[in-house]
Amino acid sequence: MKTELILVGKTTDKYFQAVTDNYVRRVAHYMPISVTIIPELKSTRSLTEEQQRQAEGEQILRLLQTSDMVVLLDEHGKELRSVELARWLEQKRQPVRRLVFVIGGP
Repeated sequence: MKTELILVGKTTDKYFQAVTDNYVRRVAHYMPISVTIIPELKSTRSLTEEQQRQAEGEQILRLLQTSDMVVLLDEHGKELRSVELARWLEQKRQPVRRLVFVIGGP
């Protein structure tokens, strides 16, 4: 199973970037993983919040394949402990060819 992490907007926080890089290195030991960063939208002052979400969604959808299993990560989602996440990933290993985690923009 291949794993993809899609991030909307490049972070300027060096601590967050270091933590992300460290996590990707650790995960790569167990499964193939890649990170794709979608640039933040430019000239968003003229766009409503809904139009911004729509544009970001279209950028994300261009990167997805119909056979992907997509997991959206946000602050309202279910929080898993490491052991629970490992168990969940093990269950997905056989039936899923590509697992895509998406972290949207603000």
